[in-house]
Amino acid sequence: MNLNKFKNKLLDDCNEQELIDLFSFFQSNNKDLIKGIGDDCALCSSVHQSYDLVYTSDATIQDIHFKITDSPCGIGNKAIGRVLSDFAAMGAEPSWIIINLAIPKDYKAENLIKIYESMKKLLDGYDASIIGGDLTKSNNLSLNIFGAGKVLSNSAILRSGAVNNDLIWTTGKLGYPDENKHLNFIPKIKEGKWLRESGFITSMIDITDGLATDLKHLTMGKFGAILYKENLEKMTTSIKKILYDGEDYELLFTANANNTDELQLNWKKEFNNELFFLGRITNKLDNIYLDTKGNLELINKHGYQHF
Repeated sequence: MNLNKFKNKLLDDCNEQELIDLFSFFQSNNKDLIKGIGDDCALCSSVHQSYDLVYTSDATIQDIHFKITDSPCGIGNKAIGRVLSDFAAMGAEPSWIIINLAIPKDYKAENLIKIYESMKKLLDGYDASIIGGDLTKSNNLSLNIFGAGKVLSNSAILRSGAVNNDLIWTTGKLGYPDENKHLNFIPKIKEGKWLRESGFITSMIDITDGLATDLKHLTMGKFGAILYKENLEKMTTSIKKILYDGEDYELLFTANANNTDELQLNWKKEFNNELFFLGRITNKLDNIYLDTKGNLELINKHGYQHF
């Protein structure tokens, strides 16, 4: 397909079939895909019974998750990356992607191509494919993305597995002072899969709404947690950013304290970087506290709230 014909075109200059053909160009070949873009539904071969099926969805919306003036490549990376990060948080692998696209009629077709190029580039790294979706005109640009994937049966890491005295870790630095980090992050699919396979992990989530909010999803109202201020300060000078800014897209997980040395050693061999130790789960408290040399301060503020 010749993409040059879309150069300098607005979407209002394209008919629906042209756009469907354009989207089909970004569909990757996959032996399990029977019928993809262009029919009423996508048809895929059934997943082997040794796998559990994994489904997720996420919306990436103009003026909430990005600005229309942001890089189209960054918009595409974020839109698909948010979905892939959900798979990573369960140690799962993505397979199929469906995109419901709402788009202004005066949006440039070449910018749309850049969005889809960046999404396909990211998906190709995990052997996943865009296989369909829906298209409608709108005043604002939004990408509502549904993802389907797989994980070995009975092995997915849930949010609810933490127990008393588990240690709290993250796969990378939080609160990084980069205003474009939310557009350029790399979802931790490989890291999530490795953590699941390690057998050390009891619970896991991706950090999207800030540590103060996402950690509460792991304590689930059953436990409390203590975060060590000096450990957070090793990542950034602004603990406030760590706790409340969000959109780090690192994995936050808990693990049994007895596995600490082996976990760190094996991780470093695999990824050549460090895990960051943040604190511990406790059943003696019912909230999250910041520990400053033994003095506990209640963290009662939340990070980003969607509603």
